[in-house]
Amino acid sequence: MKKFWLVIAVINLTGFPLLAQESELEISAVTFSVHPKPGTPSGHSLTGHKIEEVYGDLKNTLVLFRQGDKKMCLFTSPLGVERGVLQDYVANEISERLDIPVSDIIKNSSHNHTIPFPDVRDIEMPEKGTPEYLSWELGQEFREVFTNAVDNLESGLTPVTVEWGVAEENRITFNRKGRRPDGTSYFMREEDRLEIAGEGYHGLIDPDAAVVVFKNKDRKPIAALSFFTGHPVAAYNPENLMSYGQFPQTASEILSEYLNGIPVAFVQGCGGNINSKHMLTGTIDQARNLGQQLGESFIVAANSLKPSKRTGLEWSRETVKIPLDELPDLKSLEKDLATMDDFIERGKNGDENTMTCVGLNFPKALTPPYRATLVEMIRPWYVWAINQHKTANWRNLPEYLPIQIVVARFGDVGFVGMPYEAFVETGLKIKKNSDLPYVLTCGYTDGRYGYIPNAEGVHDMEYMSSNYRYRGSFGSFPEWKGLKGSIPDEIYSAYEFTAPYKAPAGDACAEVAIKKLSEFAR
Repeated sequence: MKKFWLVIAVINLTGFPLLAQESELEISAVTFSVHPKPGTPSGHSLTGHKIEEVYGDLKNTLVLFRQGDKKMCLFTSPLGVERGVLQDYVANEISERLDIPVSDIIKNSSHNHTIPFPDVRDIEMPEKGTPEYLSWELGQEFREVFTNAVDNLESGLTPVTVEWGVAEENRITFNRKGRRPDGTSYFMREEDRLEIAGEGYHGLIDPDAAVVVFKNKDRKPIAALSFFTGHPVAAYNPENLMSYGQFPQTASEILSEYLNGIPVAFVQGCGGNINSKHMLTGTIDQARNLGQQLGESFIVAANSLKPSKRTGLEWSRETVKIPLDELPDLKSLEKDLATMDDFIERGKNGDENTMTCVGLNFPKALTPPYRATLVEMIRPWYVWAINQHKTANWRNLPEYLPIQIVVARFGDVGFVGMPYEAFVETGLKIKKNSDLPYVLTCGYTDGRYGYIPNAEGVHDMEYMSSNYRYRGSFGSFPEWKGLKGSIPDEIYSAYEFTAPYKAPAGDACAEVAIKKLSEFAR
């Protein structure tokens, strides 16, 4: 009997209870700013327009999560950090400096339309006084403050608990996908909202103004996440551009000040078909007011925080196959192409009677030549689609578009990041069916595949639902671009553009995310 109890004692003394003890979740966060100048190329222009007015700095936030030997980093920014050279630079620097695999680094953009383009490439200094120089100068500033912020992250890691709160905010956004009496869809811009729907209209939106607060052992907040859903486009006009942090930054600054100046990282929701008010025709004062209203709602949420019952951190990357449909028939494609060519010619000549074309609709606030440019951009897709028919190459078109989403959990709060402009219906589906108490459902994360509609929208032809036409040459399949000459020409051609989406389309991501969140909720 004595030997038996001795064995038990040895087991206890050598760490058996520790196997069931979970490591503490630690957090560190840093916010830093960049300061653009007038004349800098825009980061959100299809026509090469430059920034004309600058209203304040642009804030970016890094959040480092660590539990035991696992580390995950979240970087949020108004800049285009979810794609291209900036995304690659950010991911590689964080990976190297913090010894984190690139797959464990999440980049989420607020999708702000009033931003400059920072050129972070390691290139020779352009000629002073040029737009290229201003872009390079901004890129150099970004590189300096970004790397300093990354280098200071790990030293600030602090054990935390996770709390979350939600308030309702329905004053600043609206569903911009309208329906005509005949059932066809259209892009509802500001003049449509006011003249057709009315000032009080908001339609189906995600009204959650959510905050996630990380508190130290003294119960003091040390960092927070803020979440809302909607295009930050107040006072945005692509022919008269400004730089401004929009409602995500203004509201997060208000929340930060309320919580004694802590870093606040804003994550953008599934806002593919959700607009802020005052696009194209709004003023900077109206844009600022939206930020003030959202900030007020963030404070309401921060005053109703719920402590997490779950502890710890989990995340994974999941592959989703977005189904692709058949091409429209040859006759309709050729008819549409002729309609487009006529529209483009009339628009370039200043014809004001250029308001609709092949499912697209345009506001009076855009000039006819600009409308023509927007239609001209989808012309190559029609030429490609017609060629697939004429060469019988439609047989080689891919059946799906493979993308990766990120699914995570910290405490009771889930996070889903999708690499495209997800429709609000997809985000709401995840929230409704998740086994976790709350989920931050985000688009604009780690990639930009344009708009992918929910299942019900795959046959609609307004700008968002039919955005596959704007994907450009190898926009959805960039890995195939360099294979010319090494694969048959017909296979190469089949992947150059993107076929229409097929149900469940973007909702395929919801299905995968819900399943993974269920695993994390156990």
